[in-house]
Amino acid sequence: MAAQTPLLLSPQALLLYLLLIPVLLLLRATNRRSAGERAAADNHGGRPLPSPPNKLPLIGHLHLVGPDPHVSLAALAAKHGDGSLLLLRLGQTRALVVSSPRAAEAVLRTHDHVFASRPPNALADALLDGGADVAFAPYGEFWRQARRLVITHLLSARKVHSLRRGREEEARLVMAKIQGAAAAGAQEDQEADFVDVLLSLQEEYSLTRQHTKSILMDMFVAGTDTSYIVLECAMAELMRKPNLMAKLQAEAVVKETLRLHPPAPLLLPHLSMAECDIGGYKVPAETRVIVNAWALGRDPGSWEAADEFMPERFVDVVSPDFKGRDFQFLPFGAGRRICPGINFGMASVEIMLANLVYCYDWELPDGMRQEDLDMTSVFGMTMRRKEKLFLVPRTRC
Repeated sequence: MAAQTPLLLSPQALLLYLLLIPVLLLLRATNRRSAGERAAADNHGGRPLPSPPNKLPLIGHLHLVGPDPHVSLAALAAKHGDGSLLLLRLGQTRALVVSSPRAAEAVLRTHDHVFASRPPNALADALLDGGADVAFAPYGEFWRQARRLVITHLLSARKVHSLRRGREEEARLVMAKIQGAAAAGAQEDQEADFVDVLLSLQEEYSLTRQHTKSILMDMFVAGTDTSYIVLECAMAELMRKPNLMAKLQAEAVVKETLRLHPPAPLLLPHLSMAECDIGGYKVPAETRVIVNAWALGRDPGSWEAADEFMPERFVDVVSPDFKGRDFQFLPFGAGRRICPGINFGMASVEIMLANLVYCYDWELPDGMRQEDLDMTSVFGMTMRRKEKLFLVPRTRC
């Protein structure tokens, strides 16, 4: 009889040993890195940032983040953090989650110069030639020049005001489309559009063709998709409370919709360019910072009846500002990286919402009840309603 190979020396066992060795080395390296981070915080006199337990090899805390990251991160911050800051390991990336107005102010105002950059982004690299746009570009001379171009020539208050007639015409066309009729606009001298402006400035700002394409993508993705999301959510909330239609103030409704349903519930991540002290915690350089705008807008410490749709809260003269000065309400961000299209976006959504409500009475289809409206959202590049909104218009004007 042939001699049998001991089980511990079998090919299967040897293969298992070879597979376990990298895992053990990775566990050892992870433990060393965690100990090193704690020691570094102690050596610099800072408290270690609060962080959830159960960090796993390779994926870190990724298993704790659900399909709605803004909701998961808010829950984790409340459970494992101090309600303001929470340090996570997302794969091999160190990420600091900001969930309170006080911490948001520290990051976006007090230490804005430290957190003004953006981390590398594979999607931006693929679509925007390595961040050759305004939104994803790292902090530096190109970003300053691109932002100045956008603010001065595309989204200035004068430019937004000059395009008012165009917005009104588009609103009329939408109303005509709803009625099933065609509408023709009058021929007149018009302001140059975004494409013409960028082409005319290529030489002055040393814009390449890729720069022009990337900035245009910012304008259309950030301006068109988010405006549609806000408009749809506003109409859905108004259908749940139809009594608000009669006393509609478009600006207040849009602000309340942005509070409850921000199209970007997690602001684009910032990147710390140096070590920084936030509330006694030492934040290392090269840390990604994620501001949870959704959590700020639903913070019961900042808002009465935080989960209720109450546009009247924005009718008061002293209502919170949405342009980065009040940190409980940051749908457009704040500081150096605040969205430059605030005025343009608000003007576009307000005029369309006002026309929809003024020209039509709206009804839910097929005997659907107000309480049947599903306000569940789906998280992606932007946060939108899971179910499409279908309404029946009754002509009023």
